[in-house]
Amino acid sequence: MDFLDSTGLGVLVGGLKRVRAHEGSLRLVCNQERILKIFRITGLTKVFPIHTSVEEAVAATD
Repeated sequence: MDFLDSTGLGVLVGGLKRVRAHEGSLRLVCNQERILKIFRITGLTKVFPIHTSVEEAVAATD
């Protein structure tokens, strides 16, 4: 994605809550520094596992 605002963050947090309610997990893949900066500023890097590739995210689930 090229853009992320508070609405997008809200959707992600809401999705995470739903997934966790069913004992699941949600991992994000992001390699754009400007998007990562938003996650850092909001403190969501502590909430979401963020990876630089799909392969890395899948490997981390093992």
